[in-house]
Amino acid sequence: MNVVKESFIVIPRSIYRELALSEEFGNEISKSRIEFLTDGIFAIVMTLLVLEIVVPQLTHSEVAAGELPKRLLELWPLIYSYAMSFIILGFFWINSHDQFYYIKRVNRVFAWITVLHLMFIAFIPFSTALLGEYTDQQISVVTYGINIATAAFWAGVQWWYAAKDYRLIDSDLDPTFITIMSRRGFIGIIIYLIAAALSFVSTTISLVLFIAIPIYYLVPARMDKPWLWFTRNK
Repeated sequence: MNVVKESFIVIPRSIYRELALSEEFGNEISKSRIEFLTDGIFAIVMTLLVLEIVVPQLTHSEVAAGELPKRLLELWPLIYSYAMSFIILGFFWINSHDQFYYIKRVNRVFAWITVLHLMFIAFIPFSTALLGEYTDQQISVVTYGINIATAAFWAGVQWWYAAKDYRLIDSDLDPTFITIMSRRGFIGIIIYLIAAALSFVSTTISLVLFIAIPIYYLVPARMDKPWLWFTRNK
């Protein structure tokens, strides 16, 4: 008699199929679990960013004297660092979504690579708060830059591991497209490190370069649209 029937537990067909596949492939685990964890971490981290911006506490007399506009202007470094990190995290999330579109299966090694990637993503609220509080300090800029560059590095490792010898992607995916994806990630890491290094010259230049990096990625994304269409429909 079937074990499922003997235990009187009704298992949905989709879950039963997933369990069967796990037993068949051994080292493979559920791709959806990785995606859920990734989306959850990004949602929490992007929400935590705004919590560092605290509404100024003033008395009614201070508000009447026009103190509030001045105090709000004093928050601009925090607001700037918040907006910059939110946009960068948005780029990381979109990049993760693009990767998982082509990644068809995952294993435990990939899961641990993802955990390391998310560890540095989760550290971004701290480095953002540090940067917002001490915008003109070199150590703050360097800490932020290394944090972002390290997160980008592990995102690149994710794609490299998945695409190496078509380990976790379809075997018919065009190799030129795989190279394009790898190159874009590598360039991002280099630019983030350059931005951090430029803090030795000017922290302002570093801050401008940090916010300009996601804009750089918009151009290749548009240029790759015909290629993406071709690879998805070949």
